[in-house]
Amino acid sequence: MLNVGLTGNIAAGKSTVVELFKKWGATVIDADVLAREAQAPGSAVVAAIARRFGADVLRQGDLDRAALRAKVIGDDAALADLNAIVHPAVQQRRLELRRVAAERGDAIVVNDIPLLFEVLDPAQFDAVVLIDAPVALRRTRLRALRGLSNEDADRMISAQMPAERKRSLSRYVIENAGTVSDLEQRAREVFADLRKLAARAGVRHEAPGQTLLLCALDAKDAAAPVLQAIERRYTDGGIRVAQTTVRGLPKVLQTVKPLSIVATTAAAAGARTAWDSAVPPRPCRLYHLSPDPDPIAVRLDLRPWGHDRIALSEEDGAGLAPRGDLL
Repeated sequence: MLNVGLTGNIAAGKSTVVELFKKWGATVIDADVLAREAQAPGSAVVAAIARRFGADVLRQGDLDRAALRAKVIGDDAALADLNAIVHPAVQQRRLELRRVAAERGDAIVVNDIPLLFEVLDPAQFDAVVLIDAPVALRRTRLRALRGLSNEDADRMISAQMPAERKRSLSRYVIENAGTVSDLEQRAREVFADLRKLAARAGVRHEAPGQTLLLCALDAKDAAAPVLQAIERRYTDGGIRVAQTTVRGLPKVLQTVKPLSIVATTAAAAGARTAWDSAVPPRPCRLYHLSPDPDPIAVRLDLRPWGHDRIALSEEDGAGLAPRGDLL
């Protein structure tokens, strides 16, 4: 799993990029959503906020966010106190969701964290993506989209660490000073690179250039979208992917020693026969697609490569714990 931190100062366009990454197959953990959950009425976090900032930040037991914002904007000490109350609870929940995503086999997890550099160590992420735009343009956006005065907009902008200090600490910087199409194009380029990093992370123990063999019943079966998605994933990881049919598999196994074979449901029986008969017999792992694999050996997240998650059965894999890669 590739663990990505995504951030951007207010009105830089972060939310737009997050939605694009989600649409393209990333799992998103939104720190703002987690903060709202942590600040639910009656929670320990809300009680601690009221003790620090006064009962007037509550309205019928719920948090009055406008009143709280007025108390912390422009007051660095008050903002630090608020962060010290809220962020530990958010961090704990975020780590829990990240663990669940890893167990599920998710390929790319994007942590949407507005104050990533202010409250966390960026080194805990495999890559950090920063969305940035000029201050003057962000001020204009705040005025147009939120109806803020210049004074209020400047207060909100100055409450965050300047983006200039974040740029050198980020692996990717997505500039958002142009059109929405420009932003989408740059986001697509970055996501393609994240996809390759995720694929390589999955095969990091294998030498590049080794072969994954995909086996179909015939040419029509070989055109299955799931096989194409598997091919894109492992090609991104530096693994050579070859395709064959059941009829051609015995001959291929005379010359190629693949790391693994993945057979379609229609090709499963024929692939098993060729695999058993190879010299030496059973020369590699054999997996097959199934609508209801039992036992499940691999849960493969192919969403960033254009397909839903899949599960594969492994021959002789009874009792194996589910894992997130074929190799």
